[in-house]
Amino acid sequence: MTLGPYKDEMTPLSARLTTYYRHVTATHADDPAVGACLLCRVSRCAKWRSAVERLTCAGERPAIPVTMTATLPVTEGRPT
Repeated sequence: MTLGPYKDEMTPLSARLTTYYRHVTATHADDPAVGACLLCRVSRCAKWRSAVERLTCAGERPAIPVTMTATLPVTEGRPT
C-alpha cells in the first residue's frame, strides 16, 4: 500500500465539529492548581491532545480554558 502525495493544505472542519473540539479543549485543559486535566487526572490528556491536533490541522484555534483563579482588586498598583 502506498500513500498519495503530501498535500500542504488544511482540511476544514464543519462548524459543529469546530465547536465540539473547542469544547473538549476547554473541558480537558490542565488545571493550573493541579497541573493536570481534572477529568482524566493526566497532564495534557489524550482527548485534549486529539482535539488540539484536529483543530490545528484545520487551521482553527483551540478554546482558551476558563480558569477558576480569583483576581484581587488593584488600587494604585497594589492588591488591596
